[in-house]
Amino acid sequence: MLAFLDALCAALIARDAARIRQLLAHPLSRALPRAVRDEADAIASGSSRGFVAPLQTLRLYHQTAHLLGVRADPAVRPRSISRAASTSVGQLDLPIKAAPAR
Repeated sequence: MLAFLDALCAALIARDAARIRQLLAHPLSRALPRAVRDEADAIASGSSRGFVAPLQTLRLYHQTAHLLGVRADPAVRPRSISRAASTSVGQLDLPIKAAPAR
């Protein structure tokens, strides 16, 4: 279900009407709350209500990921905190000098 919601979120954000219709025709779409289906229909049809962010779908995606016990948000790539990784992306390390004694 999480993969289905991920695909639906991607299609809604891209405003890909053909893909949205294809996903809404999928049997898993019957499990979607009415607000999510309505939001997807509005975005796919290009109505004035369709020019908003798909908040209901993104909220359902987040809740589903949480309920399934996903430890990290699948939409966010994990970042390495190691010093080697931080310097390889162009981080600049400046020496810190002690304040002069008074």
